[in-house]
Amino acid sequence: MNLTKKFNIYLWGTAILFGILLPLIAVKLPLTRAMWVGLFLIVINCCYSVWLGGYLYRHTGRWWTLLVFPGLFLVAAFLFLPRYTMYFAAAYLAIVYLSCSLRKQN
Repeated sequence: MNLTKKFNIYLWGTAILFGILLPLIAVKLPLTRAMWVGLFLIVINCCYSVWLGGYLYRHTGRWWTLLVFPGLFLVAAFLFLPRYTMYFAAAYLAIVYLSCSLRKQN
C-alpha cells in the first residue's frame, strides 16, 4: 500500500497547525482570555472541524482519521493550555463526525 494512502501528510500537517501550533501561538498574543477562546477555539477551530469532516468524506478517510485533530488538540490542551480547554476536543470530535456523516446521507 502506498505510504501517502496510509499516512495523509496534508491531514496531519493541517491537524498539527490547527490543533497544536495555532493555540500555542494564540496564547502568546495580547488578547483577553474571552477573545482568545471565542476567536481561536470556537470560530477558527470549529470552522476547521467542519472543513475537515468534508475533506475526510471526499477522500474516504478511515474512521480513525476522525480522531487525528481532536487527539492532537487534546494533547496540546493537556500539556500547554488551561485545563478547561480539554473539553473542546470532544466538541471538535463531534463536529468532525457530524460534518462527515451528514455528507454521507446526501
